This record gives sequence, structure tokens and C-alpha cells, in this order.
Amino acid sequence: MQPKLVIAFDTLNEADFQAKAGHILSSLTNNPNFPEPWPEPVPSLAQLNEAYKVYLDAYHASLTRDTLKIKQRDAARQTLTDMLKHLASYLEVIAHLDTDKLITTGFDLRKDIVRGIYGGILPAPSDFKITHGPKSGTLLLHVARLAGAKSYDVQMAQGDPTIEASWQHATNSATGTHILLEGLTPAQTYWFRVRAIGSGGDGVWTDPVSVIVT
Repeated sequence: MQPKLVIAFDTLNEADFQAKAGHILSSLTNNPNFPEPWPEPVPSLAQLNEAYKVYLDAYHASLTRDTLKIKQRDAARQTLTDMLKHLASYLEVIAHLDTDKLITTGFDLRKDIVRGIYGGILPAPSDFKITHGPKSGTLLLHVARLAGAKSYDVQMAQGDPTIEASWQHATNSATGTHILLEGLTPAQTYWFRVRAIGSGGDGVWTDPVSVIVT
């Protein structure tokens, strides 16, 4: 494990997000490795628990499928997500790269990348960006060039991105700096992820990114 906390909460469905947020708050309560009070502007456990309650109340209210209540749920979830991400940065600093301490936070830790004698598995490409293409139904994907990459593999999903079966092949590209996708359905939300392919095989996927096609 790497001394880096996973904060990709946006990829979680509502049930998984609730479970993960609740687990983090429970794990940090009376945690001797990260005693309160925490310095401002780091959110306190009391503030986090209040934001969690507000989100849960908004979630249950949204089960009626009322559009306004769904927006309120999403806003409450985003507020809690931002607070958790801010907290994660503080915990990493306080832990001083000690993975044993970070494991006690309830956050997931990034997995190690196993490398072989020929370069092994490539890490996830950085600087993953998506912009709308030159015409309706098109998108432009971009990642930074990655040393050792021979090509780039792109997958997309319209279902739950946390379920592996939702993903399907979109395209391969010799360069990651200008990947054009065409034939997409306007007004639909898509998730995308990219990995580099090198001499050691398939690399690590980027965190998924969502976009509404125009």
C-alpha cells in the first residue's frame, strides 16, 4: 500500500458512498493516531457528522424521485465529499507517510504498482481531461504523454462506473494527447477512463471522469 488516501468518492454509488463515509467517521472517532482538535480550516468530526446527517436526510427525502429533492441530495453529498477530501489531505500530512496509521482512518489506501524487470505495469496517465468535440456527439480526450507507453486504451460506461461490467471498449489511440470519440448520444452522461499499454502489458486505469455529451 502507498501512503496516499483514495478520495475518488465521485465514482461510488449512493449506498457505497454512505457506507464509506460512515466507516471513515466511525474509524476517526477517538482515534489515537489523529486526536482532535484539528486545526482550522480542517473540518471537525462534529462538522463531518452533521454534514453526513444532512446528506442522509436529503438522500431519504430524494427517494420520492422529486427533482428538487434529488438536487438537494446531490448538493449535500458534494458538501460532504469536499469536506472528506480536505480532511484526507490533513491526515496524510499528520501520518508522516505511515501507512499503518493511515489504514486506521477508514479511507482506502492506493495500491502499490508492481514493476517488472522490463518496466512492468505503467501507472495511470496524468492530466486526464475531456472537452466537447467539434460537432454534436463528439468528445476530445487528453492525457499527458507517459514514458514507456506504446498506445492508450479508452473505455466508457453509461451505467454505474463502480461496476466493472458497465465498462466497454471505446477506442485505442497511438497518442493520448488528442483522442477523438464520435457517435455518442447527445444529452447522455458517459463515464470514461484511460490506461497506457507498454511492454509490460496493460497499465493502471485513470480515475473515471464523467461528462454530458452535447
